[in-house]
Amino acid sequence: MKIILTDKILKLGEIGDVVEVSSGYARNFLIPKKKAMFASEDNLKYVESKKAELAAASEDEIANAQGKADAVSGAKALIKVQVTEEGALYGSVGTREISDAFNELEHDIDKSFVQLPDGPLKELGDYSITLLFHPEVSCVVEVSVQPE
Repeated sequence: MKIILTDKILKLGEIGDVVEVSSGYARNFLIPKKKAMFASEDNLKYVESKKAELAAASEDEIANAQGKADAVSGAKALIKVQVTEEGALYGSVGTREISDAFNELEHDIDKSFVQLPDGPLKELGDYSITLLFHPEVSCVVEVSVQPE
């Protein structure tokens, strides 16, 4: 399916680019999030006329994300979990627990910002976690998983 990008998307293109993506990706994510429009002559003219405004809005979004990243960069959160007598966790520590720990420290972190490429944390210890505020803005924070 051909679409016109109304926002810069990592590994896909810039504002105003006409790209080919799967129909599910376009209909379920890009178009509802206002990151793309169906490729038509009218939409192409509209995007070209609004390109400067869209670029400015994108820059504002990046600046806002950078401000959040600077505020939380280098922060450390402690997460207390229940463990067995052998020291194994009951369950795991996921994105929700990590975002809740930083929200208690008065950092506004949504669980969608937390990146766990290896899946949830299943052992006690200290971890470096990447927070992705925008495809171009990220920071690293420390999370310590300790027994209660």
